[in-house]
Parts: sequence; structure tokens; C-alpha cells
Amino acid sequence: MAKLLSTFEIKGKTIKNRLVFPPCVCFSYSNTAGMVTDENIEHYKIMAEGGSGLIVVEATCISPDGKLSADQLGIWDDKHIDGLKKITEVIHGENIPCLIQIHHGGYKTKPEWAENPDNIFTSSPYEMPDGTITRGAEISDIEKAISDFAKAAQRAVKAGFDGIEIHGAHDYLISQFFSADMNKRDDEYGKNRALFALNVVEAIKAAVPADFIIGMRFGASDDSMADGIHFAKLMEEAGVDILNVSSGHIRKQPEDMEDFGEEYHWVTQLGMNIKKHVNIPVICVFGVKSPEIAEKIVNTELCDFAASAKGLLADPYWIKRYEKNEAIYPCLECKPCQFYTNGRVCPNRKRITIAE
Repeated sequence: MAKLLSTFEIKGKTIKNRLVFPPCVCFSYSNTAGMVTDENIEHYKIMAEGGSGLIVVEATCISPDGKLSADQLGIWDDKHIDGLKKITEVIHGENIPCLIQIHHGGYKTKPEWAENPDNIFTSSPYEMPDGTITRGAEISDIEKAISDFAKAAQRAVKAGFDGIEIHGAHDYLISQFFSADMNKRDDEYGKNRALFALNVVEAIKAAVPADFIIGMRFGASDDSMADGIHFAKLMEEAGVDILNVSSGHIRKQPEDMEDFGEEYHWVTQLGMNIKKHVNIPVICVFGVKSPEIAEKIVNTELCDFAASAKGLLADPYWIKRYEKNEAIYPCLECKPCQFYTNGRVCPNRKRITIAE
């Protein structure tokens, strides 16, 4: 049997194959209150029917002042629980474990998105391209964010998720603390750039059941591969169960990164580099747009899981087609990505059905 189709167990949850649908924000599906809509539910129902082994629900905001868009899903209030529970129900209906990515945007939150723009902050004052200086976090801001992450994890438990994925990548708040380019603090949160993330993990562990999965979307390109490996080891020691590796504040290939071949994008190779240095499972992502690429990654043990974003958005059923040796509907490489712009108009998604 192809290794891509083999099972894996994390904290008593059986993952039926090694394909992951990673967190992909559905812009225009939600609303400014962060509430789940019928479109959100239908989207995850389709993704679950596709048969991926693990689904990570999109970045869901822990604070109304930390959004990545005006219409981002929310988990900052108990009023969000019932809607999120409808998502877990449709995913679990296909016998698929699911995590939810909990997120804070930090300085990337635009004032018009925030409930209170004065509450937007980052690791330390940082000059933007337009000359604006961001507000560095007070200790009270940091403590509130840690508490908000923990409360969001508790809501995820109530909503029926099998775990959470802490967003520590893509230049959002935790990534802004990891980065030496941004974090110029002279206190404990600057001397140890991993401390904010470590305290978030500790607070979540104390707030959720022992069998609840704690994952992290980990940005491994801040500011060298050596730093990425060091921070990944610290996350493992702190109790993170699985790392979903991507880029961080600095979106370029680290000069000290081991090269696994030009067939893999450098972001994919970040996960491969991390995998060599930790004992917890690692997901790699980016450019995994066919079952053959995913199979090669897991079969050669470069990573434990392969995540496909655009590939699965274009054809949610490709793991089932792979089992039947059928051709998939490939991502058409639209520029810009039509699903990212508006999932309703992705050319493939408008015509996809699973083969009988």
C-alpha cells in the first residue's frame, strides 16, 4: 500500500492517511462579527468528503483587535462556539479528526478591521514601509494575548475540535516575537524570542484536556535555519504535538538551509529541515499539488505528512482519485488565485464531483 494512504496516530486520534488539508482562509464566507455561515459549513463538508486524513480549519481570530481581514472567523467569544460546532460535526461525520488554527495578527491587523485600533500591537516598535511606527507590546498586552489564546483553546474544546493549531508563522503576532528583525525588546521577551510562544503553549496545556492535540503552524525562516531548528526543538520540549512548518516574518530561503532538491519549493524544504531535528510529527506544505509529490515526501520520510492547499481547493477529492488510480483536476495556477480571491469562482471547484 502507498505510504500516503497509511494511518498515523496522535494522542489517540487515528489519522487515516498522510494528506492534510491545511488552514486556508475563506475570504467573503464569514462576516465582520466572525460568525460561521452556511458557506463555511458547506466548504468544510466538501473538504471532509474529499477524504484527507486531517483537516485544519482556517485561521480563527482570538481577539477582535487581531484580525487578518474584516471578515475573519472568530473564536474570541462564546457566541462563536455553536457555529464552529457545526463545522466539527460535518468533518467528524466523515470520520476525520480536525484542528482549528487560532490566530492573532499583531501589527498586520489594519485599524479599520479592529474593534479598538488602539489595541493593535506587535513585539516592539517597527517601521513600516510607509514610515508608520507600530506600537510595541506592553507586558499587559502580552499577558492578555496569552490568556486569549488559552480561552480560544477552551472554546475549541467546547466546539468539538480534536485540537488546535497555534499560528506561529507568516509574520503574524507569534512570528513577530520569534523574529530578530522585529523583536528588539530588552526584557525577557526579547532576550528569549521564543518565550511568548512558550508561554502560549504552557497556558493552553493548562486549559485543555490531556488528550487534546496542540499543534503549531511554525515559521522556520526567522532568521536562519539554525534559529528555526532551535525554536522547533523548544516547542517540542514545551509539549507541542505536531509542527506544520512554513515561513515566518522573513519570506526568503535561509542561506544555511539544507537543500533537498529543486523539485521541492524552499518552503516545503523548511519542513524537511525541521523533520531531521525533532521527534514529533512534521507537516510540510507548499507546492504539493499532486498525489505523486505527496507520496514521495512521506514515502522517503522527508516529512510525516504532506499538506496541499491549492491542490485540494481545486480538487478536494484527489486522495480518493489516487486510491482509484484516476486523474485529478489540477490547480490551474490562476493569477491571482481565484479561490483566494473568492472561493465561489475557482474554475475547478465549480465543476468538481467525486467519481462513483
